[in-house]
Amino acid sequence: MSDRRISLLFVDQDAIFRLGLATILSNYPQWEIVSQTDNLTDALTQLSSNTVDLITLDPNLRGQTLTVEAFYQQIKEISPETKICLLSYALSWQQQQDFREIGIEGYCHKGEFIDVLLENWQKIIEGEIVWPVISSSQLSEFNQTISKKNWLSKVRKSGIEEINKNLQLINKNLKNYPSSTWDKIFWQGRKRELLTARWLVEQLLPVDVIVVASPRINSQIMKTNNLSSIGTLVATGEWLNLFQETNDKLENNLKNLTNFLLEIDILKSEKKREILELVLKQFERIISDFKFIETKSMQISRNRLSVLERLWRESALIFLSKYCLNEKQISLEDMEILVEENEELVSKEILQEIPCFPELFDYIILDNELETKESNQANLSPEKKKETILHNVVIQVANGIVALILNYFSNNEKVKKNLYNIDMASSREIAKFRNRLAWEYRKKEYWQEPKNIFESQYRLFFFTEKGIDCTFVYYPRQQELESLRGLRWAVTILLEIRDAIAPLLRSLVGTVGTTLVYILTQVIGRAIGLVGKGILQGIGNSLSERDYPSKPKKQNSKS
Repeated sequence: MSDRRISLLFVDQDAIFRLGLATILSNYPQWEIVSQTDNLTDALTQLSSNTVDLITLDPNLRGQTLTVEAFYQQIKEISPETKICLLSYALSWQQQQDFREIGIEGYCHKGEFIDVLLENWQKIIEGEIVWPVISSSQLSEFNQTISKKNWLSKVRKSGIEEINKNLQLINKNLKNYPSSTWDKIFWQGRKRELLTARWLVEQLLPVDVIVVASPRINSQIMKTNNLSSIGTLVATGEWLNLFQETNDKLENNLKNLTNFLLEIDILKSEKKREILELVLKQFERIISDFKFIETKSMQISRNRLSVLERLWRESALIFLSKYCLNEKQISLEDMEILVEENEELVSKEILQEIPCFPELFDYIILDNELETKESNQANLSPEKKKETILHNVVIQVANGIVALILNYFSNNEKVKKNLYNIDMASSREIAKFRNRLAWEYRKKEYWQEPKNIFESQYRLFFFTEKGIDCTFVYYPRQQELESLRGLRWAVTILLEIRDAIAPLLRSLVGTVGTTLVYILTQVIGRAIGLVGKGILQGIGNSLSERDYPSKPKKQNSKS
């Protein structure tokens, strides 16, 4: 390799991945990202004023007016020496062949190690064609490998099913049959062993080989089929157990046990479980992207909100495409535009309000430990706090997806039939539910949230065996308190006035109460008692004289 700096143009709609790659390439001085963008039209505009050696391009771009083929042709007219390399998670064999026939010089998987990635890019710049190739002599061996993997996948499936059966029995024993402390410790240890065994089976044995026909949608659906099989880079250890334990808790009852209304309450129980599992699995996949980057850059940690926005966007697109897509009324492209147009609103109203996510993100990505704080209701250990924060993130992101459905598909009969509880499927009940939600939003904004800020706490929803519950955890919020204005500020003043006069009122009420008791019992009570006693004595004397008349006097006899 020469010492000349190599210039890159990076085209990808995933802002987090672009940022991560730019960060890690900063450690390689020979490579320079001249520009980066999320659409092909802007990439052409930037190339009119800049010359680059290589364009890395994710072909699965949404909402593009320019095709990859048209983009390639225009690039070659502007700068014939510029090479193009596709950089994506999954391209089918047919798709690879189609792009190669266009003339694109190479394709690399996003999961490649950075050194392998740079080596392939260097080969493309030097004029080589870098594509995964299976020659005719290797085709027979390839088919044998597929057969072997399919056989192993059956073993994998059978093993996981057996492990899951044992886990269910252990969970049932721990839940329904109280035993001694030593028995509980034994069964909990057995449960951890089975969870570890299941993870090893999922990682070491292959899944079924699947031919992808529609790459953009199917690649998204494939990514949600397994919690751990997709992201082998999602590593090992405590945080993986955190995700797995959360996934296990989604098998329990998901009834809302709190006094707060949730958007997901309108869903059928099985659909509620499905959307929560979807969000959890998408979150796991996004984390696997960051684990691939393997950087502790603080620049990445500042983009935590982008992680939540990406999580909501991808989960919403998958869920809506499954239940709300109607080719006659709304196409996939329209659905994507709808999600993108509402991303900012959902981010402002819901995602930005999700508490403690930065701490969870830093724990998972940057290996920072969470501080132990006391909640108002219970003492939360670091492990319990991580789990509670993760549960709340999953619930709130799912709420954001359902909010979009309620705003745009609330009266769609197909949606109502597939998603809503039967007792909430009428137009009247849906309107009542939406009005209650609107009231909850106003109450939270103007009363509950100022109160929580003043009391230095956050409300977190979490999963239990009986349903969804909530708790309050301590968190310093002095800066937010100082920035309150208007009605929200007035709420804190009212709370402070109440706290100030409450002891005086209690003392005053106590004094008045004691005085009243004394007057009623010692003064009025005694007076009434004396009067009553006199009346009773008079009545008694009257009765005595009437019932027992005096004896007649004896006359003295004369002698």
